[in-house]
Amino acid sequence: MADIVYNDSSINDIEDNYTTSYSNLQTSVSATARFWILVLFEIPSIFCSIFLLYNFYFDRTLRQVLNNHVIIVILIVGLFSQATDISNYLTYLRLGYVSPQTAINCYIWWFVGATAYNLLGMLMAWTTIERHIIIFHHQWLNTQKKRIFIHYIPLISIISYACIFYIVCIF
Repeated sequence: MADIVYNDSSINDIEDNYTTSYSNLQTSVSATARFWILVLFEIPSIFCSIFLLYNFYFDRTLRQVLNNHVIIVILIVGLFSQATDISNYLTYLRLGYVSPQTAINCYIWWFVGATAYNLLGMLMAWTTIERHIIIFHHQWLNTQKKRIFIHYIPLISIISYACIFYIVCIF
């Protein structure tokens, strides 16, 4: 079994190599180019999300269909992420620093980014399971009680779990 020997110079070399490779990765595309590429896709994305949510809100038949509920939640979480996480990142790219430079702003940015990213993944996973239930086991959703247990409780549980988990971890 080999002994691990710590040498300050080798640790510094590793840190220097990591910093160099990380900074090269960050500067491969300039901040200005990243800003404009992100803005180019961000603006239509926000309009599409608002348009879809508008149609879901005002069309009662779309709003009442069970398989659209998760899609509505995904759109809301995505729009919230776009309004907070992406807008903060755009501000950082434009200015070169986080504005406002407060701890609470950083914590909220971290919370929204982590929660939205992971919540969207969990909601997509639940969507596939729910679609399977709706297609192959539609009798499980015949009564209101079954719908509450198989459709509403899992959806609320996933959202609650993600939010509570990241509140505890970050704050």
